[in-house]
Amino acid sequence: MQRRAAQSAVMDAAPPALDYAGVRVLRGGVPTIDDVSLSIAAGQLVALTGASGAGKTTLLRLANRLVAADAGNVRLGGEDVATQAPAQLRRGIGYASQGVGLFPHWTVAENIAAVPGLLGWDAAARRAKVAEMLDLVELPRSFAERLPAQLSGGQASRVGLARALAAAPPLLLLDEPFGALDPETRAALGNRLEALHRERRFTALLVTHDLADALLRAERVVVMEAGRIVADATPAELVRSVHPAVRALVDAPLAQAQRLAALQARKAPA
Repeated sequence: MQRRAAQSAVMDAAPPALDYAGVRVLRGGVPTIDDVSLSIAAGQLVALTGASGAGKTTLLRLANRLVAADAGNVRLGGEDVATQAPAQLRRGIGYASQGVGLFPHWTVAENIAAVPGLLGWDAAARRAKVAEMLDLVELPRSFAERLPAQLSGGQASRVGLARALAAAPPLLLLDEPFGALDPETRAALGNRLEALHRERRFTALLVTHDLADALLRAERVVVMEAGRIVADATPAELVRSVHPAVRALVDAPLAQAQRLAALQARKAPA
């Protein structure tokens, strides 16, 4: 509760970095986001989780206008995103997704420097930023001249994260950025994201279907069901929730962990 009080004090002292107010999104007359309000304080890493189709990605994409709201509003730094030109808005928001979306015919360096280039940085500044970002995501600087097709899935995801962070955006949107990776690589990149957040304290919204990732990486976990928020809590609070949708999410990884522990505890045959 002390942590929640501290978060509330921060949010009372300054406008939220990202604020959803009464947002609705309709598809064929059916709400996929249904009267959602959510405030994220500057410097917070908040995870959005829930079953497939719960509305997680739609909610995230409202922030950079890849999806438009039918009602309510979304404010970034106190300014309604609907009043901003989409291209200009997106230059100030880092975005990384499961598909990575690197430009296939651009080198790693060109991909990382894409937003700084659009912002008018000179060549020397872009080169310095590429080197800095490769160091940050723990890739060799020699990778700068590689094409995306020459990268492994984990390497491409690191480049995608570097590109999202290159212009030091006030908001980072992460849509299942490591979801297609093997468990070992996903864990390593999740650890790196967590460390980067501790170092740089950027504001981030992370969509993940993996509740363990949400609980281990985020300061707050928001659970969605049928386009609505059904829980918004710290990880420690969430695991004690009695809401049926939350319990279903929590119990699944706990049951897996218990089965693995039982396997590990079995004696090897003589």
